[in-house]
Amino acid sequence: MARTLSATLLSAQNGTQRKPYIRVVINSVDYSARVLFVEHHEEAYRDYATIILSNSDRGLDSVATASSNLLGYRFRIGYGLTTGAGDEYSEAADLWVKSQQMISRPGELLCVLYCEGQWAYLREQRVMATLGAGNFAVVDPDDVKVTGANDPFFSAVFERTKTVYSLIESVLESAFGWTLNTFAGTQDAIINSFKPYFSIEELPYAAAILNDLIQMTKCYLRPKANLAWDIVYPQDADAVDETFYSYQAPYFKEYAEKINLVVPNRIIVFANNPDNVEGWPDLVIGDTGAYTGNYTEVIEAHIAWYILTEDDADKRASAILTRYKAEQLAGYLVVPHDSRVELYDKVSVVDTRGV
Repeated sequence: MARTLSATLLSAQNGTQRKPYIRVVINSVDYSARVLFVEHHEEAYRDYATIILSNSDRGLDSVATASSNLLGYRFRIGYGLTTGAGDEYSEAADLWVKSQQMISRPGELLCVLYCEGQWAYLREQRVMATLGAGNFAVVDPDDVKVTGANDPFFSAVFERTKTVYSLIESVLESAFGWTLNTFAGTQDAIINSFKPYFSIEELPYAAAILNDLIQMTKCYLRPKANLAWDIVYPQDADAVDETFYSYQAPYFKEYAEKINLVVPNRIIVFANNPDNVEGWPDLVIGDTGAYTGNYTEVIEAHIAWYILTEDDADKRASAILTRYKAEQLAGYLVVPHDSRVELYDKVSVVDTRGV
């Protein structure tokens, strides 16, 4: 779902004369008027940005020392325009300042900030399961000493007690106090119904846990402003979030899309051996079905020891192949900046060039 814009901002965005506005407020100080350059990447499993601020008046010298700087502060970039109602914007997901560089060269004094987002933050934070594998929690040395005293690997197991959705929710909300926005219904028939046997050990990174969980499904995780997250299940039948045209506003400048041959094209899942018994006494096989197409069938096999039923094994196979298909589609769209667009939106392009 696209970010929500006010009517005045949406109207200004479709206008012929646009005055960009980029909002950068760090530690309650507004640096927006100093912004010279922003390169911001919002990608599937990471987001990061480089921001260049003007220091021509030496006003940033006071926050450029070892004891006083911008390192570690969390903030959001707001993208918008100056409209008849003032400066309006829509905020992207949260970032943290990871490095700060002060540059002096003839005629120019600059402050360069390198920032990383919520996925990067979660790649730094190790988590543990609370006693009895009730929930996830950020690693606490006192809890490790008490709960894991006899286990140097600090192993814990969620024994089919929580759905994939509930486990993700536990990581984001119980461990970090962030928000997982409401995700209604079963959607892909996996995330809100499948309860995995999920084992953790050696205090894994939170991002690794989230990645393992979301990979069990056909869904994706999307970071949002204010430390919130969406779960998204893109489907062909979804309503279009944004439409761009070659002949009217909102215009696109260039569009290219490449379709790729998906290889492998058939997924097999061998399941139902929770005790790791040699010979797999009661083998269950999940299968996406025989390949039909112009190419040769290419099979990829996966092991899922703790999936017990053929239905769940079929769903796991389908999820793997669906993700392969979705993540191999390549293309790009060049448009004047649109503050609505966010990751996993469904975009439509209407191109009448050459007609």
